[in-house]
Amino acid sequence: MSTHCMIPDTIRKIFAASYCNIGFVGGSLTAAAGAGDTTVTSWRRLFVQYIYERYHRAYHCQPMEVMGGVGAMESFGAVFTLERNVIPFLPTIVFVEFCVNDRNSPDKDLVKKGIEGIIRQLRACKSHPDVVLVGAGCRPGSDPFTGDLVDHTIHRDIADYYGLPFIDVQDYLLTTLAQRGQTWDDVSIVFEAKDSVHLNDYGNRLWFEALREWFEEQVTQYRMNPTDEWSQQLPPPCFSDEFQYTSLIDPSRRDKRFSLEGSWETKNPALVPWYLDHLLIGRPGDKLTFTFSGTAIGAIALVYCNGLKVEAVVDGEKVIGPYTNFSIEFGKFFLMKHGMENREHVLELAVAEPMRRQNKLEDPQAQIGYLCVAKRE
Repeated sequence: MSTHCMIPDTIRKIFAASYCNIGFVGGSLTAAAGAGDTTVTSWRRLFVQYIYERYHRAYHCQPMEVMGGVGAMESFGAVFTLERNVIPFLPTIVFVEFCVNDRNSPDKDLVKKGIEGIIRQLRACKSHPDVVLVGAGCRPGSDPFTGDLVDHTIHRDIADYYGLPFIDVQDYLLTTLAQRGQTWDDVSIVFEAKDSVHLNDYGNRLWFEALREWFEEQVTQYRMNPTDEWSQQLPPPCFSDEFQYTSLIDPSRRDKRFSLEGSWETKNPALVPWYLDHLLIGRPGDKLTFTFSGTAIGAIALVYCNGLKVEAVVDGEKVIGPYTNFSIEFGKFFLMKHGMENREHVLELAVAEPMRRQNKLEDPQAQIGYLCVAKRE
């Protein structure tokens, strides 16, 4: 149990009958893939409901969910989406969950930039929300990198540097299951074979209980010392502030920085996922050129099983571009280059021919939702 309240601003707003917008940023575990009904049994909805039932009637606060969870997203992709999905809704507190998805990235410096960028963007925005990092987990012995459990070290170290709470949901789940004579089988989903991370309704319930227990500890500490203050000033970066200033650029909108060659068109908006505004569709042979100023360039694309590859060149140098051959359709972030000199650069994208063995479509398409730019101010 902490010796002081780590979220005084949130509790102060709750007690003052203010709004309490609760943000959630993460991947499919935050989206609660595996819950029977995410509008009812997800850990997100259970937590917001708990705040309403426990505190609204007493203090007349107004809790609201701010959803920023996108399946398969890593921290270094989600950091670009905050300006659209979270910050405009004036969050009071934001739970950030990326330990599971970030473990797949071999570039650990990129992971550090992603997590630190999320923290710095949120703490610097107008509402100055409390930020809480959450450590999700996996079935014991199933982590492909440690051979056992998910390693939280990077995220925990950055949380410690900024003085932020870190809730170890992985430990809470495993400890509670052991106390109740249960195993991971009791929280695992049943409709996906060999899924070692996603949780059923009971697993989501335990995740919520971990947050509820931690939150009640914070309220207790606040009551003991209600004068706790959070510094509005950000400390110097722990690792890098490259992703503190980011922009989402919609390539379907008219912009003099873009040059399009070929048959590019905009997809029917009724078929565009909620976390994208539009999708620019390109076919083999189509080319896009984008001139930008900044230090990093990425893209969010809608990927599916068509064997298409988008070839990428930055300043004349070939880099790894968005690759769209996946077994299911979902949005995916691709970082093409980071750590560049902060100046003008040119990105060239070309839609390549589909691979015959993997393409299942008569009209294979590349679908680009955003280009993502980091630019230090």
